[in-house]
Amino acid sequence: MTARSRRIVERQAEALLEQLGISEPPVDVDRVARELGYKVVFKYYDDDELSGTVFLDAVGTVTLGINTFHAPARQRFSIAHEIGHAQMHITGRQGKDELFVDPPARMLFRDGKASLGEYKQEIEANQFAAGLLMPADFVSRVGSKLVAANRSITVADLVERLSKRFEVSAQAMKYRLVTLGVIEPD
Repeated sequence: MTARSRRIVERQAEALLEQLGISEPPVDVDRVARELGYKVVFKYYDDDELSGTVFLDAVGTVTLGINTFHAPARQRFSIAHEIGHAQMHITGRQGKDELFVDPPARMLFRDGKASLGEYKQEIEANQFAAGLLMPADFVSRVGSKLVAANRSITVADLVERLSKRFEVSAQAMKYRLVTLGVIEPD
């Protein structure tokens, strides 16, 4: 994903936060889904690699299915990821998706292959989720306050404290800080 296309996707997530009046972390992704008219269903999936699904039924109802087997931070990312799919790949774009299950119902999966970033739609949904849960300006504002309060904070401590504040995994926050150019990759 190019820097330009990544920024376009992030702007969509930021516009949604602005529209909903959300200006502080952690972002309430359940509320975001509700405000968009999406239904979130928590369900145990036998497949550990399946984090979430998004369905569009025949009457246009979007349902996000989230794996209860995963940790809460992973579930939050999965909800944000599936919102990204719904916003960018499903609603208003009927007939343009590559994956169909018994049309008119369609389904996209967030699974192990998705996390590898092999599919354009998955890369976009991951970027949308990062932008929704960890918007650049939120990370900058909160991170700056942490550093100002403790000038000797280590990168590991910064990642840990930000991940707790944003209610995301340390891995997701570290990756976000790298993509924002705040820290160097390992």
